[in-house]
Amino acid sequence: MDKLIPRMYKTYGIYVNSFRSFPLKDDGCKPIERRVLLSAYEIARDKLVKSARIDGHVIGHYSPHGTSYGTIVQLARQGFLTPQGNFGNNLGVDPSPPAAMRYTEAKLSSLGLNNSFRLINYIDRQESELDPEPPFLPSMFPVCLLGKEYTQGIGFGYRTFIPCYKLEDLHKRLLWLLKIEKDEPIIKPICDSIITSDDNTLKQLLTTGKATLSTQGIIVEQQTSCKVVVKSWPEGRRFESVMKKFQKEFDNGDIGISDLSNEENGNYIQFEVLKQRNRDKIYLDFLKKLKAALKGTISFEVIIVTKEGKVELCSIDDFLLHCFNNFKTINEVMLKTELIKLDEKIQENKDLEKLREPLRIIMAVQKVPVNESYGQLTKDSGLPIERVKDLLSKYRISKLLTMDTDITKLIESKKELEEHLNKLHDFVLDRYKEI
Repeated sequence: MDKLIPRMYKTYGIYVNSFRSFPLKDDGCKPIERRVLLSAYEIARDKLVKSARIDGHVIGHYSPHGTSYGTIVQLARQGFLTPQGNFGNNLGVDPSPPAAMRYTEAKLSSLGLNNSFRLINYIDRQESELDPEPPFLPSMFPVCLLGKEYTQGIGFGYRTFIPCYKLEDLHKRLLWLLKIEKDEPIIKPICDSIITSDDNTLKQLLTTGKATLSTQGIIVEQQTSCKVVVKSWPEGRRFESVMKKFQKEFDNGDIGISDLSNEENGNYIQFEVLKQRNRDKIYLDFLKKLKAALKGTISFEVIIVTKEGKVELCSIDDFLLHCFNNFKTINEVMLKTELIKLDEKIQENKDLEKLREPLRIIMAVQKVPVNESYGQLTKDSGLPIERVKDLLSKYRISKLLTMDTDITKLIESKKELEEHLNKLHDFVLDRYKEI
C-alpha cells in the first residue's frame, strides 16, 4: 500500500496537468472552457440563454464534475460570451461577485463564434466521459491569448500565467512570423496599468513564453483641488495591500479616500487632502509616495499541454504559429470535403439527367408502376440498377422530373474550391482578414 499511494498520486498529477489545469496548444482552451464554449455554440448561438441552462448542458453532456458557472462568468468577462445580467466585476476596493446563475443569461459572442467555430463541423468528435466531443476547437488564435483577463492555472509542479493581447496585435505578429510583414511588431499584453518594460523584455515574452514585466498604476492628478484619482494598481495585488502603506496619513487625518468606481467610470478611487495647513506639501508628498506604491511587476510563464499530454513552456510566437498551421490543416480538410460533395452532386445531376427521359416515357406511355420498371429504366438510362433505386428513393418522381440538373454553377464552384486548395496559404490568410 505504501508503494501504491505515490504511484496513484503521480497518476492523478498527470491527469490534472493534462486534462484540467492548462490550456491545450491546439486551441488555447482548458477542457472546461472548451466544453462551455461548445455548449454555448450548441444551445446559445443565436439567442440569450439562462446561464443555469448552459451549465446544465455542460454537466449533462460533457463535464459531470460539478458546476461550470465560474467558467461561464470568466468567459463572459473575457468577451467570448455575450452576458446579460449581473456577472460581477473587479472594480474598486471590494470586487462585486456575480449574481446566481438562475438570474443571468449569456450567448456565444461574435468573437467566440468567429475565432473558434467556423470549421467545427470538420472536426471529428471523440469518445469522452459522456457525449462524444471535439478534441480541440478549430481556433484561429489561441483562446487564452485573446480576451481581457490573464489565464491562470496551477498543476502538479507547474504554474501557468498567460498574457492576453488585442486581436489586431496578434494578427500583426502572426503576419510578421509568416514573413508577410517586414517590420517586427513588438506587441504589449493587455493591462489595466501602464507596462513600462522595454522592447527587449516584451520580445523575450513573445519568443520564450517567460518574462517579468514592470508596470505602473494609472493615476489622474488634480493638483488645484489637491485630489488624485487611482484608475489602476499592479496586477495580482489587492488594493488593501497598497493602502497599508498610507495608514499613517489616514490615521492623522491628512488624507481621505472615496471609492467612486462603477461600470461607467471603471476604477475610480479618489484621494483628497483634508487638512488646510501645508495642503500643497501634504499633496505632493502623498503623490510621490503613491506613485512608488503603484509600481509592480507581472511574471508571465506560458505553460500549456500538447495533445499527447506533455506539459511544456511555449512561446507566444510558437503558440500563434501552431494554431495557424492547425487552422490551415482544417481548412484543407474542409476544402477537400466540399470538393467530394460537389463531385457527388455533379455526378448525381448527370445521372438524374440520364434517368429523367426514360422515367417520363414510362410514366406517360407504358403506365407501368415505377417499382416494376427498374429493369427498363436501367436499360434505357445506362445506369446500374442500384443507382436507379437509390435516386428514385431519394427524390419524389414529380421533383425528379422538374428539378434543375444544370451543372454549370456546380463546375464553377468546383473550380473555385480547387483554386483555394492550390493556394491554401493565401486562402487561409484571407480568412484571418475577415475576423
